[in-house]
Amino acid sequence: MQDDLQSVVERVAHLEAEVASLKQELADLRSQASVTPARPVTPPQPAEMPKPIPKTGFRPLRPKESAEPDQPRQPKPESKPRPEFNLEQALGIWLPRVFMFILLLGLLWGLKVGMDYGVITNPVRIALGYGGTVLLYYLGVRFIRNGKTGFGLTLLGGFLALGILTTFAAHHLYGYFSFAVAFVVGVAYIVAGLWMSQKMRSETLTIFSALAGFLLPFLLEGEGATAVQFCLYILLLFLSLFYVSLSQKHKYTFYVTFLLFHLTLLIYGILDGTYGDETILVGTVMIQHLALLFFYVRGRVSRHVFTEALLYTNFVFSIGWIKLLPHTEEVAVYGLLALLYIVLAGMMFRKQDDLLQGVLSAVAVFAVSVFILSFRMEHYPVRLMLLLVNGAIGIWIGLRFRTLRTVVTGSLVYGWVSLTIFGMLPLQEFISLEHGVWLVFLGSLLWIYHLLYRFPPAKLEGKLILLDRSLIVGQLIFLFYLYQLVHLWTIQSSLSHATATHVQYLVFIGVFLAMYGFHKWKHGLYLTHAAVFGFLLIGLFLLPMGLTYSFEDGGFLFNLVVQILYVVLLTAMIRAILMDTFYMKQEALRLKVSGLAVVMQILYFLFLNKWYFAWVDRYGWDSEFVLLVHTFLLFAFAFLSVSIGRKLGWRQVKVLGVALIGLCILKLFFVDLAAISIMIRAILFIVVGIVGLVYSRTLLKETGE
Repeated sequence: MQDDLQSVVERVAHLEAEVASLKQELADLRSQASVTPARPVTPPQPAEMPKPIPKTGFRPLRPKESAEPDQPRQPKPESKPRPEFNLEQALGIWLPRVFMFILLLGLLWGLKVGMDYGVITNPVRIALGYGGTVLLYYLGVRFIRNGKTGFGLTLLGGFLALGILTTFAAHHLYGYFSFAVAFVVGVAYIVAGLWMSQKMRSETLTIFSALAGFLLPFLLEGEGATAVQFCLYILLLFLSLFYVSLSQKHKYTFYVTFLLFHLTLLIYGILDGTYGDETILVGTVMIQHLALLFFYVRGRVSRHVFTEALLYTNFVFSIGWIKLLPHTEEVAVYGLLALLYIVLAGMMFRKQDDLLQGVLSAVAVFAVSVFILSFRMEHYPVRLMLLLVNGAIGIWIGLRFRTLRTVVTGSLVYGWVSLTIFGMLPLQEFISLEHGVWLVFLGSLLWIYHLLYRFPPAKLEGKLILLDRSLIVGQLIFLFYLYQLVHLWTIQSSLSHATATHVQYLVFIGVFLAMYGFHKWKHGLYLTHAAVFGFLLIGLFLLPMGLTYSFEDGGFLFNLVVQILYVVLLTAMIRAILMDTFYMKQEALRLKVSGLAVVMQILYFLFLNKWYFAWVDRYGWDSEFVLLVHTFLLFAFAFLSVSIGRKLGWRQVKVLGVALIGLCILKLFFVDLAAISIMIRAILFIVVGIVGLVYSRTLLKETGE
């Protein structure tokens, strides 16, 4: 005790000496800092005195030395504030249009009053109408020249509307103009509107002219006007408006013109019927379609005006109009359209135009699909084969040339056909067109996976694990095809339901065993995962399944062998996990070995009991022998469980084995003793007693007692 106290005192003294030396060093440093420098230093001016260091424990930051100290800092550019809503400006734009509409209504009502009192006759009405158009034109041009463009354009729009309505009244109501004269006058107003819109660069006037132009034929109710004349007028009007929208880069004008063109033809077809005029209507639409396609491919259309989505819409509209044709002509036009887009796509690939080659190849895939569907084939599986090939080619083109649009279009076609095959094309004969479709489906799917690994999309580069996981989809499709083949064979072989089911399970066991080797392929790990899961899933169906359904049911031994083979392979898999020779390590599986052993012990117990009772039931054993052998079987299973549990250190397995021994003893006294004869009883008890004593003696030797 005194030695410990003395050591503590010495340590304290040593620490005090170190503290004193540190204080001395600190004093020396302070004295060096307070020494006056050898050379005199000019004291700083009051304006240049350094600022005192704030008592915050931090030194002030020194300003960075600039290459140009005298240059002032440039102020940061301020973000432009969003313009506020100007109520007066909005009123200046919309109020003239509202009041122009009110003025027109007032004039119409005034004319109505004048007509009721007989003051305004029919010729006077027409004269006032055309006079009003002259006045509106004059005032509109004058206001535009004076800088009031919005109000002036509103008046010019009224000029167009009033001129068309006056011409309609002169022709239809009063009969002063023939159809030809009224049509020419109406076209003159439309041309004047287009001329003014182009001169003043006004999209509003262009839209007014478009509405008036497409409405004119219906207002005039052209007696004697044929379908050719009507379609020619609509086509020329569209091309004129198309030219104006291109030259002025009017986006909304182009959209309105495009929709009005198809809407006008549709209304004409509904009102006047299309009896014999289908070719004329479709020809008009195709000319419009080709004109738009030509300007788009040549780059004459601004991407701001003619967007990519509008090209697809134009194609879909044309596809719908072609359906009006008779079947032979329909197929021919679809074929020519598909050929046209294929040629154009090839030209763009040759020119290496990234945008157009993607757009045109995507439309080409869709056009070929429509062409294939237009055929009236007696055997529709042939169409499915062609569509599968078309979709796969589209995916190949998209992956090979990095065109996402073609990949999407090809995938849509291929996916739609795949769903059709799954839902509507079961295998009913081995040699059939349906089987051919399935073979083409599987072959094309394998080719697509090859393409995905060879030309992976940009989003999958560096993330091939996603593609590896998607291989499971192809694996499931192959298993479904295999199931159909085996099911077809079992039906034709007239096997019983139990035997046919075991044949299917045997085939799947063999396939899963073969798929286990996919883990050796760098992309096949998830295929092996799915194969192992499928193998385990088979056990859930085999466990409750009987070996037969009746005494006369054949295939008992075959079914028993299949189930025994499954248990043997399952045991081999568990052994590989325990020996750490499985394709996945125990750390990755995160399984408790003892828990896995208990699961296998329970499965063995259930399978053995099921097999035993199925065997004795199939061969008609006597009940006494059934109980005798069953008791021996249970004791043997219990003794084996205890031994394995002791040897491998699986306490739960050993406990279950001991519990089973107790259950066997209870069965021996409460079931077997009352149900068997005295001779069998003697044999049973003697054999069980001897075996139990020998096994107990063995356990004593193992423990060294």
